[in-house]
Amino acid sequence: MKKNLSEVPFDELKGKNFEIIRVVELLCEVCGKPLDTKQKSVRETAILSEESFRNLLNRAAMHDRAEVDTETGRIYFYDHDFPGDVHAECIAKL
Repeated sequence: MKKNLSEVPFDELKGKNFEIIRVVELLCEVCGKPLDTKQKSVRETAILSEESFRNLLNRAAMHDRAEVDTETGRIYFYDHDFPGDVHAECIAKL
């Protein structure tokens, strides 16, 4: 189950390895809902100290949202992009 990274205490992540995945949600220019989602594995990281945990939180602050799934060992950094595309339904409403 994914949790907001900023709400997870250091002790819950301490001593674990995680795969960092960047997720880019391409949003409709009209309604703001996702048109498409792209995922890419960025790197592996280990949370061995409070310093490595703080560094992770600092990196997460650069993204729109950050979630952690302790069961699968993955951290997701979400970003949003408006590529200039629109849902067909949104065009019909205009």
